[in-house]
Amino acid sequence: MKKFAAIVGIAAGMSMMSTGAMALDSNFDSMSKAGKHQFYVWCTGKDDYVEAADGSDAKDAQSKIAASAGNTCWPVWQGMVN
Repeated sequence: MKKFAAIVGIAAGMSMMSTGAMALDSNFDSMSKAGKHQFYVWCTGKDDYVEAADGSDAKDAQSKIAASAGNTCWPVWQGMVN
């Protein structure tokens, strides 16, 4: 019974991981598209976080997040929100 529960738990975890991964289009071509882009914001001196912003492309959206994040954080593109 423990083995069955472990297998069901692993399957549920993998399902949740794949669902989250499908929510973003991280194809290189998506960087040049207009829309909502998601970034992982790396910070020094405070906690990292995830934020999304609209932009004409990934660079435009990144500049919007960088302007509000301050000098100790930098947004790293994760993908385009579907």
